[in-house]
Amino acid sequence: MSLVLMEKTFPEPASDELVEKMRQATEVCFEINDVVRKITYASSDRLRFVCVMEARDLETARRALESAGMTYDRLWTATSF
Repeated sequence: MSLVLMEKTFPEPASDELVEKMRQATEVCFEINDVVRKITYASSDRLRFVCVMEARDLETARRALESAGMTYDRLWTATSF
């Protein structure tokens, strides 16, 4: 499994309702594609989010996000140490 990070920015602070809507939209697509959300970080102003997930590879994570209708600024693999 690869560690994949997604970065997303918003023009206005993301509400709790919007964050929950995004989580629900990706839930089924993540399950179908074997993607596991590990943790999501939000900036204090809620304009920037970073989601850490595990997936077979970058393309699998991309496919899961895009099939859920999720847009993002950057998607990249990482190594933890």
